[in-house]
Amino acid sequence: MVHITASEHTLDLADEMALECRKAGAETTTTYFSESLWYWSLENLPLDWLRGPSKINSALLDVVSAFIDVHEVADPRPMAKISAERWAANSEGADHFYRKFLERKVRGATVTIGLVTPQRARSYGFAFPSWKRVVESALRADYSKIATTGRKLRELLDGTSHEVHVTSRNGTDVKFRLAARRCIVDDGVLDEEDLSAGVFQTTLPAGTVYVAPEETSANGTVVFDLPIPQRGKLVRGLSWSFENGQVKEFTAAKNGDMIIPLWERSSGDRSQFGVFGLGINHAAKPGFLDNTLVDGAVTLGIGDNKLMGGKNESTFGFQGTLAKSTVIIDGHRMVSDGKLLV
Repeated sequence: MVHITASEHTLDLADEMALECRKAGAETTTTYFSESLWYWSLENLPLDWLRGPSKINSALLDVVSAFIDVHEVADPRPMAKISAERWAANSEGADHFYRKFLERKVRGATVTIGLVTPQRARSYGFAFPSWKRVVESALRADYSKIATTGRKLRELLDGTSHEVHVTSRNGTDVKFRLAARRCIVDDGVLDEEDLSAGVFQTTLPAGTVYVAPEETSANGTVVFDLPIPQRGKLVRGLSWSFENGQVKEFTAAKNGDMIIPLWERSSGDRSQFGVFGLGINHAAKPGFLDNTLVDGAVTLGIGDNKLMGGKNESTFGFQGTLAKSTVIIDGHRMVSDGKLLV
Protein backbone atom coordinates (compact mmCIF):
# COMPACT_ATOMS: atom_id res chain seq x y z
CA MET A 1 0.00 0.00 0.00
CA VAL A 2 1.23 3.49 -0.89
CA HIS A 3 0.57 6.22 1.64
CA ILE A 4 0.52 9.79 0.31
CA THR A 5 0.57 12.87 2.54
CA ALA A 6 -0.64 16.17 1.07
CA SER A 7 -1.34 19.76 2.07
CA GLU A 8 -4.17 21.91 0.75
CA HIS A 9 -1.99 23.40 -1.99
CA THR A 10 -0.65 19.97 -3.09
CA LEU A 11 -3.89 17.96 -3.11
CA ASP A 12 -4.19 17.99 -6.91
CA LEU A 13 -0.63 16.69 -7.25
CA ALA A 14 -1.35 14.00 -4.65
CA ASP A 15 -4.43 12.90 -6.60
CA GLU A 16 -2.38 12.57 -9.78
CA MET A 17 0.20 10.48 -7.93
CA ALA A 18 -2.47 8.25 -6.41
CA LEU A 19 -4.01 7.74 -9.84
CA GLU A 20 -0.69 6.62 -11.32
CA CYS A 21 -0.08 4.29 -8.37
CA ARG A 22 -3.49 2.68 -8.84
CA LYS A 23 -2.89 2.30 -12.57
CA ALA A 24 0.22 0.34 -11.58
CA GLY A 25 -1.88 -1.89 -9.34
CA ALA A 26 -1.11 -0.39 -5.94
CA GLU A 27 -3.61 0.35 -3.22
CA THR A 28 -3.34 3.95 -2.01
CA THR A 29 -4.44 6.08 0.90
CA THR A 30 -4.04 9.86 1.16
CA THR A 31 -3.72 11.83 4.39
CA TYR A 32 -4.56 15.54 4.48
CA PHE A 33 -2.15 17.72 6.46
CA SER A 34 -4.02 20.66 8.02
CA GLU A 35 -1.63 23.58 8.43
CA SER A 36 -3.91 25.51 10.79
CA LEU A 37 -4.45 22.45 13.02
CA TRP A 38 -0.72 21.73 13.06
CA TYR A 39 0.09 25.27 14.21
CA TRP A 40 -2.64 25.15 16.84
CA SER A 41 -1.31 21.83 18.14
CA LEU A 42 2.26 23.13 18.39
CA GLU A 43 1.12 26.20 20.27
CA ASN A 44 -1.49 24.70 22.60
CA LEU A 45 -1.16 20.96 23.25
CA PRO A 46 0.60 19.82 26.45
CA LEU A 47 4.31 19.18 26.07
CA ASP A 48 3.89 15.53 27.08
CA TRP A 49 1.40 15.10 24.22
CA LEU A 50 3.88 16.57 21.73
CA ARG A 51 6.66 14.32 23.02
CA GLY A 52 4.59 11.16 22.74
CA PRO A 53 4.37 8.78 19.77
CA SER A 54 1.55 9.07 17.24
CA LYS A 55 -0.43 5.82 17.39
CA ILE A 56 -1.87 6.42 13.92
CA ASN A 57 1.52 6.98 12.27
CA SER A 58 2.99 4.00 14.09
CA ALA A 59 0.15 1.77 12.90
CA LEU A 60 0.61 2.98 9.31
CA LEU A 61 4.21 1.77 9.38
CA ASP A 62 2.93 -1.75 10.02
CA VAL A 63 0.91 -1.88 6.77
CA VAL A 64 2.39 0.63 4.33
CA SER A 65 4.94 -0.52 1.72
CA ALA A 66 5.83 2.97 0.44
CA PHE A 67 5.41 6.62 1.42
CA ILE A 68 5.10 9.61 -0.91
CA ASP A 69 5.28 12.94 0.89
CA VAL A 70 4.09 16.10 -0.90
CA HIS A 71 2.86 17.92 2.20
CA GLU A 72 4.56 21.14 3.19
CA VAL A 73 3.69 24.19 5.27
CA ALA A 74 2.69 26.97 2.89
CA ASP A 75 3.36 29.86 5.28
CA PRO A 76 6.35 29.40 7.63
CA ARG A 77 6.12 32.82 9.28
CA PRO A 78 4.15 31.67 12.38
CA MET A 79 6.96 29.20 13.16
CA ALA A 80 9.13 31.99 14.56
CA LYS A 81 6.58 32.60 17.34
CA ILE A 82 6.71 29.02 18.65
CA SER A 83 9.12 28.49 21.55
CA ALA A 84 12.23 26.34 21.32
CA GLU A 85 10.81 24.21 24.14
CA ARG A 86 7.77 23.32 22.02
CA TRP A 87 9.87 22.66 18.93
CA ALA A 88 12.12 20.35 20.95
CA ALA A 89 9.09 18.48 22.32
CA ASN A 90 7.67 18.11 18.81
CA SER A 91 11.01 16.74 17.60
CA GLU A 92 10.95 14.15 20.37
CA GLY A 93 7.49 13.07 19.25
CA ALA A 94 8.54 12.78 15.63
CA ASP A 95 11.58 10.76 16.69
CA HIS A 96 9.35 7.80 17.65
CA PHE A 97 8.12 7.54 14.05
CA TYR A 98 11.61 8.09 12.65
CA ARG A 99 13.14 5.21 14.68
CA LYS A 100 10.43 2.78 13.61
CA PHE A 101 10.72 4.03 10.03
CA LEU A 102 14.44 3.18 10.08
CA GLU A 103 13.70 -0.23 11.56
CA ARG A 104 10.99 -1.09 9.00
CA LYS A 105 12.96 0.35 6.04
CA VAL A 106 9.84 1.50 4.24
CA ARG A 107 10.53 3.07 0.85
CA GLY A 108 9.84 6.78 0.75
CA ALA A 109 9.93 9.71 -1.67
CA THR A 110 9.68 13.35 -0.62
CA VAL A 111 8.69 15.79 -3.38
CA THR A 112 9.68 19.30 -2.31
CA ILE A 113 7.76 21.31 -4.93
CA GLY A 114 5.22 21.93 -2.14
CA LEU A 115 7.74 24.20 -0.44
CA VAL A 116 7.51 26.65 -3.33
CA THR A 117 4.69 28.97 -2.25
CA PRO A 118 4.18 32.74 -2.50
CA GLN A 119 3.96 32.97 1.30
CA ARG A 120 7.28 31.20 1.79
CA ALA A 121 8.89 33.30 -0.93
CA ARG A 122 7.81 36.49 0.86
CA SER A 123 9.06 35.14 4.18
CA TYR A 124 12.56 34.43 2.84
CA GLY A 125 12.76 37.33 0.40
CA PHE A 126 12.79 35.15 -2.75
CA ALA A 127 11.33 36.14 -6.10
CA PHE A 128 8.60 33.51 -6.37
CA PRO A 129 8.65 33.08 -10.20
CA SER A 130 12.45 32.70 -10.24
CA TRP A 131 12.40 30.24 -7.38
CA LYS A 132 9.69 28.16 -9.03
CA ARG A 133 11.67 28.03 -12.29
CA VAL A 134 14.81 26.91 -10.46
CA VAL A 135 13.03 24.05 -8.67
CA GLU A 136 11.23 22.93 -11.83
CA SER A 137 14.54 23.02 -13.72
CA ALA A 138 16.16 20.81 -11.07
CA LEU A 139 13.20 18.41 -11.34
CA ARG A 140 13.69 18.21 -15.13
CA ALA A 141 17.44 17.63 -14.91
CA ASP A 142 19.07 14.80 -16.85
CA TYR A 143 18.83 12.14 -14.15
CA SER A 144 20.96 9.70 -16.12
CA LYS A 145 23.79 12.25 -15.90
CA ILE A 146 23.19 12.64 -12.16
CA ALA A 147 23.28 8.85 -11.74
CA THR A 148 26.56 8.62 -13.69
CA THR A 149 28.22 11.25 -11.49
CA GLY A 150 26.86 9.50 -8.41
CA ARG A 151 28.33 6.17 -9.48
CA LYS A 152 31.76 7.76 -10.00
CA LEU A 153 31.70 9.27 -6.53
CA ARG A 154 30.48 6.02 -5.01
CA GLU A 155 33.42 4.17 -6.57
CA LEU A 156 35.79 6.71 -5.01
CA LEU A 157 34.24 6.92 -1.54
CA ASP A 158 32.29 3.75 -0.84
CA GLY A 159 33.47 1.52 1.99
CA THR A 160 36.94 2.99 2.42
CA SER A 161 38.46 5.51 4.82
CA HIS A 162 39.63 8.89 3.49
CA GLU A 163 41.23 12.03 4.90
CA VAL A 164 39.22 15.15 3.98
CA HIS A 165 40.16 18.84 4.15
CA VAL A 166 37.50 21.48 3.43
CA THR A 167 38.40 25.16 3.07
CA SER A 168 36.72 28.30 1.79
CA ARG A 169 37.55 31.96 1.36
CA ASN A 170 35.13 32.99 4.10
CA GLY A 171 36.96 31.18 6.90
CA THR A 172 36.15 27.47 6.66
CA ASP A 173 39.11 25.26 7.50
CA VAL A 174 38.16 21.83 8.80
CA LYS A 175 39.73 18.41 8.57
CA PHE A 176 38.02 15.08 9.20
CA ARG A 177 38.07 11.43 8.19
CA LEU A 178 35.50 9.41 6.28
CA ALA A 179 34.84 6.09 7.95
CA ALA A 180 34.71 2.91 5.88
CA ARG A 181 30.96 3.20 5.35
CA ARG A 182 28.63 3.04 2.39
CA CYS A 183 28.30 6.04 0.13
CA ILE A 184 24.64 6.98 -0.34
CA VAL A 185 23.73 8.30 -3.79
CA ASP A 186 20.34 9.99 -4.13
CA ASP A 187 19.74 10.06 -7.88
CA GLY A 188 15.93 10.08 -7.67
CA VAL A 189 15.49 6.34 -8.24
CA LEU A 190 15.21 3.61 -5.60
CA ASP A 191 16.38 0.50 -7.42
CA GLU A 192 17.26 -2.97 -6.17
CA GLU A 193 20.90 -1.96 -5.70
CA ASP A 194 19.82 0.86 -3.37
CA LEU A 195 17.45 -1.32 -1.39
CA SER A 196 20.00 -4.09 -0.96
CA ALA A 197 22.46 -1.48 0.32
CA GLY A 198 19.92 -0.24 2.87
CA VAL A 199 18.99 2.96 1.01
CA PHE A 200 15.23 3.37 0.98
CA GLN A 201 14.59 7.12 0.74
CA THR A 202 14.80 9.66 -2.07
CA THR A 203 13.99 13.32 -2.50
CA LEU A 204 12.82 15.04 -5.67
CA PRO A 205 14.52 17.08 -7.00
CA ALA A 206 17.40 14.70 -6.33
CA GLY A 207 21.14 14.92 -6.75
CA THR A 208 23.22 14.34 -3.63
CA VAL A 209 25.94 12.01 -2.39
CA TYR A 210 26.35 11.46 1.34
CA VAL A 211 28.79 9.59 3.55
CA ALA A 212 28.64 9.31 7.33
CA PRO A 213 32.11 10.45 8.48
CA GLU A 214 34.00 9.19 11.49
CA GLU A 215 32.09 11.15 14.10
CA THR A 216 35.03 12.01 16.39
CA SER A 217 37.42 13.07 13.61
CA ALA A 218 36.43 16.69 12.83
CA ASN A 219 38.77 19.48 13.90
CA GLY A 220 38.61 23.08 12.76
CA THR A 221 36.00 25.66 11.81
CA VAL A 222 33.12 25.77 9.36
CA VAL A 223 31.57 29.08 8.26
CA PHE A 224 28.66 28.51 5.89
CA ASP A 225 28.48 30.93 2.97
CA LEU A 226 24.82 30.20 2.14
CA PRO A 227 21.87 31.21 4.33
CA ILE A 228 19.95 28.37 5.97
CA PRO A 229 16.12 28.58 6.05
CA GLN A 230 14.76 27.93 9.50
CA ARG A 231 11.28 28.63 10.91
CA GLY A 232 10.44 31.31 8.36
CA LYS A 233 13.76 33.18 8.57
CA LEU A 234 17.20 32.85 6.99
CA VAL A 235 20.05 32.00 9.35
CA ARG A 236 23.13 33.75 8.01
CA GLY A 237 26.80 33.28 8.81
CA LEU A 238 26.28 30.09 10.80
CA SER A 239 29.56 28.76 12.17
CA TRP A 240 30.72 25.67 14.05
CA SER A 241 34.08 25.10 15.72
CA PHE A 242 34.96 21.41 16.14
CA GLU A 243 37.31 19.65 18.52
CA ASN A 244 37.57 15.87 18.10
CA GLY A 245 34.17 15.82 16.42
CA GLN A 246 32.35 17.87 19.08
CA VAL A 247 30.90 21.33 18.42
CA LYS A 248 32.61 23.64 20.89
CA GLU A 249 31.15 26.86 19.50
CA PHE A 250 27.83 27.34 17.66
CA THR A 251 27.21 30.89 16.43
CA ALA A 252 25.43 32.79 13.67
CA ALA A 253 25.70 36.33 12.34
CA LYS A 254 21.91 36.70 11.98
CA ASN A 255 18.80 34.80 13.18
CA GLY A 256 20.77 32.32 15.24
CA ASP A 257 17.87 32.34 17.69
CA MET A 258 15.89 30.30 15.13
CA ILE A 259 18.13 27.24 15.64
CA ILE A 260 20.62 27.57 18.54
CA PRO A 261 18.02 27.32 21.38
CA LEU A 262 16.57 24.22 19.72
CA TRP A 263 20.04 22.65 19.59
CA GLU A 264 20.55 23.51 23.27
CA ARG A 265 17.29 21.79 24.26
CA SER A 266 17.84 18.64 22.18
CA SER A 267 19.08 15.32 23.49
CA GLY A 268 21.57 12.67 22.42
CA ASP A 269 24.51 13.26 20.09
CA ARG A 270 23.31 16.74 19.15
CA SER A 271 26.83 18.24 18.98
CA GLN A 272 28.58 15.37 17.23
CA PHE A 273 29.86 15.71 13.69
CA GLY A 274 27.74 13.49 11.46
CA VAL A 275 27.33 14.46 7.80
CA PHE A 276 29.43 15.02 4.68
CA GLY A 277 27.65 15.54 1.38
CA LEU A 278 28.24 16.67 -2.19
CA GLY A 279 25.71 18.12 -4.62
CA ILE A 280 25.53 16.61 -8.13
CA ASN A 281 22.43 18.14 -9.76
CA HIS A 282 23.80 20.19 -12.66
CA ALA A 283 20.47 21.99 -13.17
CA ALA A 284 20.06 23.21 -9.58
CA LYS A 285 20.98 26.77 -8.56
CA PRO A 286 22.13 28.09 -5.17
CA GLY A 287 20.43 30.76 -3.11
CA PHE A 288 17.05 29.20 -2.40
CA LEU A 289 15.92 26.45 0.00
CA ASP A 290 17.69 23.26 -1.04
CA ASN A 291 21.26 24.22 -1.78
CA THR A 292 22.51 20.70 -1.05
CA LEU A 293 21.65 19.61 -4.61
CA VAL A 294 23.76 22.19 -6.42
CA ASP A 295 26.61 20.67 -8.41
CA GLY A 296 29.80 21.16 -6.37
CA ALA A 297 28.05 22.30 -3.18
CA VAL A 298 29.43 20.81 0.04
CA THR A 299 27.16 19.98 2.97
CA LEU A 300 28.32 19.36 6.53
CA GLY A 301 26.08 18.44 9.44
CA ILE A 302 25.84 17.54 13.09
CA GLY A 303 23.51 15.36 15.14
CA ASP A 304 21.59 12.26 14.14
CA ASN A 305 23.02 10.34 11.18
CA LYS A 306 21.53 6.85 11.61
CA LEU A 307 19.78 7.09 8.23
CA MET A 308 23.16 7.09 6.47
CA GLY A 309 24.68 4.36 8.60
CA GLY A 310 26.34 6.52 11.24
CA LYS A 311 26.53 6.13 15.03
CA ASN A 312 24.88 9.37 16.17
CA GLU A 313 21.45 9.17 17.79
CA SER A 314 19.73 12.43 18.63
CA THR A 315 16.47 14.31 18.43
CA PHE A 316 18.50 16.99 16.62
CA GLY A 317 20.03 16.96 13.17
CA PHE A 318 21.15 20.05 11.29
CA GLN A 319 23.11 20.76 8.13
CA GLY A 320 24.57 23.74 6.33
CA THR A 321 25.94 24.11 2.81
CA LEU A 322 28.96 25.78 1.24
CA ALA A 323 28.60 27.04 -2.32
CA LYS A 324 32.22 28.05 -2.82
CA SER A 325 34.50 25.64 -1.00
CA THR A 326 37.49 23.50 -1.90
CA VAL A 327 37.62 19.84 -0.92
CA ILE A 328 40.81 17.80 -0.90
CA ILE A 329 40.46 14.06 -0.29
CA ASP A 330 43.63 12.03 0.35
CA GLY A 331 45.66 14.83 -1.22
CA HIS A 332 43.56 15.01 -4.39
CA ARG A 333 41.34 18.00 -5.17
CA MET A 334 37.73 16.89 -5.67
CA VAL A 335 36.02 20.31 -5.48
CA SER A 336 37.68 23.59 -6.39
CA ASP A 337 35.96 26.80 -5.30
CA GLY A 338 32.54 25.19 -5.77
CA LYS A 339 33.34 23.28 -8.97
CA LEU A 340 33.06 19.50 -8.83
CA LEU A 341 36.07 17.90 -10.53
CA VAL A 342 34.62 14.43 -11.13
